[in-house]
This record gives sequence, C-alpha cells and structure tokens, in this order.
Amino acid sequence: MKYSLIFSDEAQHDIIESIRWYNEQKENLGFELYDRLTNKLSLLSDNPLHYSIRFENIRASKVSHYPYLIYFKINDKNSSLIILGVLHTSRDPKTISKRK
Repeated sequence: MKYSLIFSDEAQHDIIESIRWYNEQKENLGFELYDRLTNKLSLLSDNPLHYSIRFENIRASKVSHYPYLIYFKINDKNSSLIILGVLHTSRDPKTISKRK
C-alpha cells in the first residue's frame, strides 16, 4: 500500500530554503537535492515502516548524497505520512518535536 504525503508548512519551508541555498552555492545543485528528496519520499511512501523511530513516534530517513534527514509520522487512519521537516544533520533534531 502506498501512503500519501502531507507536508507541514515548516517542512515546505525547509525544502525551499535548502534548495535555494544549494542553488546559490552552485547552479542547479539545489535541483539535484530536490531530485534526491523526491526519490526518497517515494521510497518512504512505499514502505514507511522500514525507517526507525527516532523519538516520540517520529521516524527519520537520510537523503542520499546530502546531509539531510526527513522527519515524518505515520497516520494509519488515512494511510498518510506527515512530513514534519527536512533538516540538515547538524541541526538539533528535537526542534522537530515542537512541530507536531
């Protein structure tokens, strides 16, 4: 069963800012990040239970080739994943718990 994806406003902001920052570093690098994110989100929606719980029923998955983690919760009632944030690995992951 494929889960639908629901993005929090904060997660959308995280993604936009990350893409913008990488594009400022090198032309089109942010779009490469976007492609990697899209691929990982597709994997998440196919099998979210594959990813471990980090804290308080929040799971995380690393984006390949980039130092980012996607934080999400599973909503079994409507078969969806709530994407809480996409954070650089240097950031404190506990900021995600405030985004519930």
